[in-house]
Amino acid sequence: MAKKAITRVMTGTKSPRQRIWEAIRTQISFTCQDLEYLATQAPDCVNDYVKALSKAGFITVSGVQKVNALCARNIYVLERDNGIEAPRFNVKGVLMLEGTANERMWGTMRRLFTAQEFNYRQLAAFSSTPTSQVSEATAKRYMWFLQAAKYLECTARQKRGQPARFRLLATMDTGSRPPAIQRAASVIDQNTNCVMWEEKKGEEDDLV
Repeated sequence: MAKKAITRVMTGTKSPRQRIWEAIRTQISFTCQDLEYLATQAPDCVNDYVKALSKAGFITVSGVQKVNALCARNIYVLERDNGIEAPRFNVKGVLMLEGTANERMWGTMRRLFTAQEFNYRQLAAFSSTPTSQVSEATAKRYMWFLQAAKYLECTARQKRGQPARFRLLATMDTGSRPPAIQRAASVIDQNTNCVMWEEKKGEEDDLV
């Protein structure tokens, strides 16, 4: 049976590599130049990701396309489909099997703390794995932003050394992709591609 291209794609904000991965999944076979056009990404970005995918066994070379007597291009096929989410690699090119800290914290809120109160210490503990710890400071900072963006509702203020407690609002569970914290101090919902909060001058850091 002939292999079929896949057309289902992720919604919301997409990274350059996510766009390249989606372009790959729509093609029966492809070259780096095809991906540059389909994903509208720079050659260096495409080449780096193709090398990482090839090394990890996601794509393989199926042939060569001759351009002229001095130039040829590799033709690739998708060998191992990772699904909608693009495979991710660290700076050394090693495949990342675990989600980011934000992904794990967001998943913990949605799965373990559905309609339940929690504090940043609990979030850090339940989001950590044996090989990747989430610090309490990281959890506290993420919760600060999510409360500012109105994903979290404070149910109990800090009292006698006990951290404040929060609950994820059911109406703000917009999807599996975690709200992204931007360097410009804003929160982006990656599921709806909406800016949910932007920092205002003079705003006090007293939310968690």
